[in-house]
Amino acid sequence: MTGLHKRFKDYSDLTALLRSRGMIVDDARAIPVLRREGYYMIINGYKDLFLDSAATQQSGGDRFLPGTSFEDVYALFRFDRGLRSTLMDGIIRAEAALKSLCAHEFTRAYPNEVNPYLNTGHYDSAHRKSAGILINKVFKRILELDDNPRNYGEYGGKAYIRHYMNDLDGQVPLWVLANDLSFGQIVWFYQTQTAAVRLAVATAFTGMGGARRSRRLTARTLDSMFNRLVFFRNLCAHDERCYNAHFDNRMNESVAHAFQDLAYLLDPDDYWLIRKRLDDLVSGLHRDLPLHAQGALRQVGYGTGSL
Repeated sequence: MTGLHKRFKDYSDLTALLRSRGMIVDDARAIPVLRREGYYMIINGYKDLFLDSAATQQSGGDRFLPGTSFEDVYALFRFDRGLRSTLMDGIIRAEAALKSLCAHEFTRAYPNEVNPYLNTGHYDSAHRKSAGILINKVFKRILELDDNPRNYGEYGGKAYIRHYMNDLDGQVPLWVLANDLSFGQIVWFYQTQTAAVRLAVATAFTGMGGARRSRRLTARTLDSMFNRLVFFRNLCAHDERCYNAHFDNRMNESVAHAFQDLAYLLDPDDYWLIRKRLDDLVSGLHRDLPLHAQGALRQVGYGTGSL
């Protein structure tokens, strides 16, 4: 095999490389961090805010702004990790609310039928094809997995679903099945519902006493919110850079916009706990990264009116 390849560099080689590019690096502090977190995750993930664009363009390789230290880049890395953790906590709560409300409103619409979610006739006519895929590839697969005796081992299927299938002649209420759905799958379910069920869920969210009660949520608004939150949830779950991410490359749909969504979807007490954690992260960033905090927060969207 021919071609260029990256030569292996030990940790001391990597810190020497950073120093050659103008970064202030103390090996005693930096090497343990690189060993634990990885060079690529920290430097390649968070260097952009600290690069001297003119010097980088002139030299043809990365050059850092004068005074930039390894601790600066690592501070942004830590901030982003805290941001992901805080956002993920809020999204998990919003996901739980969506599952609960979808199960309640859908089952209330079809109270006299066993497993009505398997009936494509109960979905919006414009989304029957999508609903059929959801039923066959998600709902039926979950039920078949848990109905197969070969999956009764310690790690096979879900005992709570199998209990309903065995003891209630195959009846598995949606509020039980929903526990086994991913966030993306429950959003998919919501978006294939009839207008009446979608409106009922949106009205229920409006009436839950969110932090911004004056806004009446519509089904279309919920679609936008949950599409955005699914995107950010996946970033958080895979430990990807989050602070400067934008949903669908739309510059106005930043992390701050995702936090704004949570203000409408969470219980007020839950939201303000999330918001306090966010504010604490911002205060910490100003303390740890005074020269670059504003630049980072502009990319987050913090302080732009979204929050």
